[in-house]
Amino acid sequence: MPGRGIAAIHEEGSDISDSIFTREIKVVTFDEGDNLRLVGTLSDARLGEPLHGLEVEMLVSVWEGEIMEIKGAFPIPPLEECVEGIDSLQELVGAKVKPGFSEFVKGTVGSNRGCSHLSALIMNMGNVCVQGRGAYLRKHVPDNAARDKAMAGQAQELGLLDSCVTWREDGPIVRRWRQEHPEGEPKY
Repeated sequence: MPGRGIAAIHEEGSDISDSIFTREIKVVTFDEGDNLRLVGTLSDARLGEPLHGLEVEMLVSVWEGEIMEIKGAFPIPPLEECVEGIDSLQELVGAKVKPGFSEFVKGTVGSNRGCSHLSALIMNMGNVCVQGRGAYLRKHVPDNAARDKAMAGQAQELGLLDSCVTWREDGPIVRRWRQEHPEGEPKY
């Protein structure tokens, strides 16, 4: 049988029902004043049958990235005992989404007190939170200079410099930034 590749996932009407395992993660971010509400779901299917179904909702402060509230549900647990893993989410209240967050999640929610699938969802939600904070600034800080300063501060705090090919020190984002801000303020 020939390989299907990435195109099979994206093709309209593509039938992937004969796949042996599928994972879908979805995270949606809502603006709630100075906070973001993130709602995430993870669903797994094995041999065409539902295996995992998890839901997490968390409230994160925009400016500090602090998790203020978090709750979860396990509507489709593979085992009854899996539901106990939801309690580990409370260990994240007060944590900040910044460099080291994924390791913290692995050591708490991803430990024997939680659930590795829940941990995978939370780490995805952390990545989406960074994007949501950027979207919040674009929406709520109309003054270019103030927005640039806030975005530079968040980029520093979140460790974005050298975090990927486009954010590398000599990459396109930083290069454009420095061209637009020749005086060097705010700094990258």
